[in-house]
Amino acid sequence: MTTKETMNMQTTAHELRLTRSEAEDLLYRQAEYIDTRDFASWIDLFTTDATYWIPARPEDTDPKTQLSFLYDDVPGMTARCERLLDAGTGGQQPGTRCNHVISNVRVLPADASGVVVVRSRFQVTQFRRDAARSYVGSYTHHLVSTDEGIRIRSQRVDLIDCDGIHDAILQVYL
Repeated sequence: MTTKETMNMQTTAHELRLTRSEAEDLLYRQAEYIDTRDFASWIDLFTTDATYWIPARPEDTDPKTQLSFLYDDVPGMTARCERLLDAGTGGQQPGTRCNHVISNVRVLPADASGVVVVRSRFQVTQFRRDAARSYVGSYTHHLVSTDEGIRIRSQRVDLIDCDGIHDAILQVYL
């Protein structure tokens, strides 16, 4: 094996490693962007082919054939965020405010294709029109290394109270 091949292998192996601290940093930035309504920066955390899924039940495995609270790709996420920020969107005047708390972050080893799975727990408090609503559950992020840095290829949001009434779940990304 040549020195160049060895260096490429080391670079590739290095790109596949992600520390818990690095994963937490990404998750905290994601939460901050949503909490501050900086949706453009939030969307930039995703790959162009990314998906965002809130299944109706934790045991669901296929967003295309099973009921979902939300299943979006990046163009859908972008359109939804534009509507949330549009002053003409009467349903968002005043806009939803929220606060994310993320904990129990665990980083699993990268698979053969370089995807790193990060699991965590969350609590999101949403405040809108004099009412607070709390969402609690777990995240599963599939992260990849890109030229722009670590990006989210997919995000799954499993709600603990998925059987409850979620009349305003589409008002904010969890």
